[in-house]
Amino acid sequence: MRRGPLVTPRTARLRKSNRSVPTAMNYGGSRSIGGLCGFSWIGLLDILPTPPRSALEFEGLTGMWRVFPSLLLATLAVITWQFVCTSMRSTASDDQLQLNHGWADEATCIACHTQASDFPKTGHARTLRPANAPDLAILVDYLQNYAAQNTHGLTITPTGQNLRVSSHDASSNTVDLNWCFGSGNHAHTWVGTLPDSDGATNLLEFRWSWYHATQGFDVTPGQATSPAAGYYAPLGVLFDHSKTRQCFGCHATQLPIDDNQISESQIQAGVTCQRCHGPRQSHVESEGRMIDTRRPISRDEQIALCAECHRHPDEQSPETIRPDNPDIVRFQPVGLTQSVCFQKSQMTCTTCHDPHQTLEMQQSQSISQCTQCHDGTTRNRPLCGNGQSADCLTCHMPKVSMERPILFTDHWIRVRQKGEMP
Repeated sequence: MRRGPLVTPRTARLRKSNRSVPTAMNYGGSRSIGGLCGFSWIGLLDILPTPPRSALEFEGLTGMWRVFPSLLLATLAVITWQFVCTSMRSTASDDQLQLNHGWADEATCIACHTQASDFPKTGHARTLRPANAPDLAILVDYLQNYAAQNTHGLTITPTGQNLRVSSHDASSNTVDLNWCFGSGNHAHTWVGTLPDSDGATNLLEFRWSWYHATQGFDVTPGQATSPAAGYYAPLGVLFDHSKTRQCFGCHATQLPIDDNQISESQIQAGVTCQRCHGPRQSHVESEGRMIDTRRPISRDEQIALCAECHRHPDEQSPETIRPDNPDIVRFQPVGLTQSVCFQKSQMTCTTCHDPHQTLEMQQSQSISQCTQCHDGTTRNRPLCGNGQSADCLTCHMPKVSMERPILFTDHWIRVRQKGEMP
């Protein structure tokens, strides 16, 4: 899984306006409301007038004594405000205060925005679900059979929305898997949350994942073919709290965290409307009159918005951005921004992709996406030199195989040289 997302210009504007920032940027550094409540009794003593030492000095102080009652009332107001702030700090953390402010019930989006009715079918919306969600029931049955036959001592038992996994080797471990990562367009990976010694939320990534390409199970990407020694090794790999936040941060819209502990009952799973559009409670309450003042965003901002999870080229070491490096294929903005098509036009991610629709509905693999520009009308808008008129992607954006049975479309659009991958 990837590192935490960038702080984009959009994020910076939200922070300046004290509006809640969607989950992946709410990791820390939030401004404490108590910082506005500083008060010092020593400071109060400093502003009290001292007795006059002469008649002239008494006359000069008369005006100050007249305003002192108002000054005292103001001071009492500050003390009261400090008490209120202290109470707020004792009942809600900074993360909770930010995350609970301004968010709308996304079921209300469908009433006005027709595209919202199909959005739950998209990969973004389905990228995080409870481990034993109803639409995963068939895979859970398959996983139970697979574990019994192929994992040498693992049993899997559904318990409500969780899956209880037990190993029956020397370690005899039991862990509840409570979330499933991935939409299934590529894979499904189950995980379980665990507290560390300080109470922070850690993550166990289950050893076995389901792959769309093979319609079967295999070792999870990034994990060794043979498990290493360790208490949790037969079940998977344990991630610390920092990496846990990064994983959930790119698969959820809201991620409430209090003292490094994820409040799982309040997670808004999946990348949904307000992850990209920001908190929309004011928009709903005003019946649409309160609009998104951040639009239109620039091309660079749009790329950066997608790159919060899909990786920005600035996050890559320059020496890794090269055509023969297959590892960057899964980071679509990295490849796209290297393309001549991108550099010599105003194209963005949404030139070809509509994030409100499934890939099948938007026909993102159709040649019509390419002929928006390559229509042969001018020298700068050439047709295919090999005479192809039905398929551009096989040559210019082929699918590349990764370490496990996963295929990613290479978004570095180019004329490939002979022998070049894939």
